[in-house]
Amino acid sequence: MRSWSIVSLLALVALSLVLSGCGVTGANAEMPTDLPAGDPSRGATLFSESINGAPSCAGCHSLNDSVVVGPGLQNYAANAKVHANGSSVEAYTYTSIVQPGNYIVSGFGNVMYAQYGRQLTPQQIADLIAYLLTL
Repeated sequence: MRSWSIVSLLALVALSLVLSGCGVTGANAEMPTDLPAGDPSRGATLFSESINGAPSCAGCHSLNDSVVVGPGLQNYAANAKVHANGSSVEAYTYTSIVQPGNYIVSGFGNVMYAQYGRQLTPQQIADLIAYLLTL
């Protein structure tokens, strides 16, 4: 009986470490205070490009209300404010990019590419945020 409880405890600790490493915490990603100022025109270009092997945003999101794989982004800034759950729209957008599983739009699954936080530079993330908030 004692060996079973030790094995169970070790398994629980291992699972906790794996989930925390994957960002499956349900908490918002901490938006860096030193994120550079974003440029919406650069963000518009980045939206349609594959960056460092990461898929383009446009591959899954339309700029109107059409569903591709993910939700359309028409009126993004207004919609983000509704979904931000007390966070700023900038922090909500940052989290949606770097830990997309933390916010799932109703009717959609957790299928967004989860490595943007590693593949994009802070400047590229800031530029995408600035662009999305113009929509």
